[in-house]
Amino acid sequence: MMVNLNLLPNAEEEVIDSYDEDIIVTNRYGKIIKASHISGRQYGLTAKDLLGQSVYELEAKGIFSPAITPLVQKQKKKIVLVQTKQDGGKVLITGVPLYNEKQEVEFVVSYSYDVSELLVLQEYLNELEGEMSRVKEELETLREKSMRFDGIVAESKSMKDVLKSAKKVAPLKVPVHLQGENGVGKSTLAKLIHKQGPWKDGPFIEVNCAAIPETILERELIGSSEKGLEKTGYMQLAQFGTLYLQGVDELSRTSQSILLKSLRQKRNEFRIISSTEYNLDKLVAANQFREDLYYFLHVIPISIKPLRERPEDLSEIILNYIQTFCKEYQLERTLSNDLFHELLHMEWKGNHLEVKNLVERLVTQSESVTITKDDLPIHYQSENKYGLDSFEIDGQTLPRILESVEEKVLFNAKKQCKTTTEMAKMLGISQPSVVRKLKKYSM
Repeated sequence: MMVNLNLLPNAEEEVIDSYDEDIIVTNRYGKIIKASHISGRQYGLTAKDLLGQSVYELEAKGIFSPAITPLVQKQKKKIVLVQTKQDGGKVLITGVPLYNEKQEVEFVVSYSYDVSELLVLQEYLNELEGEMSRVKEELETLREKSMRFDGIVAESKSMKDVLKSAKKVAPLKVPVHLQGENGVGKSTLAKLIHKQGPWKDGPFIEVNCAAIPETILERELIGSSEKGLEKTGYMQLAQFGTLYLQGVDELSRTSQSILLKSLRQKRNEFRIISSTEYNLDKLVAANQFREDLYYFLHVIPISIKPLRERPEDLSEIILNYIQTFCKEYQLERTLSNDLFHELLHMEWKGNHLEVKNLVERLVTQSESVTITKDDLPIHYQSENKYGLDSFEIDGQTLPRILESVEEKVLFNAKKQCKTTTEMAKMLGISQPSVVRKLKKYSM
């Protein structure tokens, strides 16, 4: 490669002197013809001391070793090496060849840095890298401790496992089946998988299978062209995106056949996610779901537990909804401890939907800042908390009836508390008494 180099030996000002860098130019014979004003400091010399000197002679005197000019001339390419100074210090030096018209190395431009400076920089970078690594670990720990994605709360181990499975399968265009009760968040999880997938920029088309009559299912899925009118089907809309089939178990056997036929024709054009409230294995065993459709959809199954089995998530969800609705309606509301405890032990058959509905109702209808159990709608209040009317009085003595009540109270308290100390505090008795009574009833 031809490089034009204009070196003006008699010029008083050079571009080279405008840089606070250690830059030296030697000719083909190793004579130093140019040097920046700080050159030589690395070797205990001044720039004037270097001008006119031969790098071969400086090397022979032990000023530095090895000289870079002869190496660049011999290999005719850029060379980087570490020089050793007279005092034993190290210098990182880079030599760059400049060619004449005959493609011979006419000049060598070299620039150097004290290795000690680089080591300090390297040490700083190592510390910075270590700090970044520590921060990443802390962030990962926090992420594991409390993962929330688009409305999904994952404080419980089971929900963290669900999110891990979703994250693992998201990059793959493999069919995913979600199973869980109404309101556990299947649609939200389906959207999360879509957003983390290869077709995340494509459409997310949600199809309520239960709402489509059998007679028009095929037309709704693949579209039609009748009397000059074009009907775009769900599968066309979902191209290069996700087709979410909600409640596929609600389809009749005939509709299941239509769905399977349609999916086989278009399966490579979109991602398929399906969901059911009931376990598909049991439905297949009961001959209520086609086995071939099961194998088509049920490649990666993900099961979501109901909220009543995830108290850690339920607790966070209740508090989140309290905060959300207080902000939305500009109200100041808090839950009493008794009410919060009561909410944590409800059945919540509607899961998220029911929790959201009830909390919004409590926030907006409570007349005081603190929401209590008295604010609960009547059908949520336990009139027969301990089930006393279930005990047969006839033929039993009062002590025996009281023991039965005590046994049931202890059983409920044990389910709600993690330790006997918590049970004692809840029941208003001593911890040794709790232990003694648990032993009495073999709990």
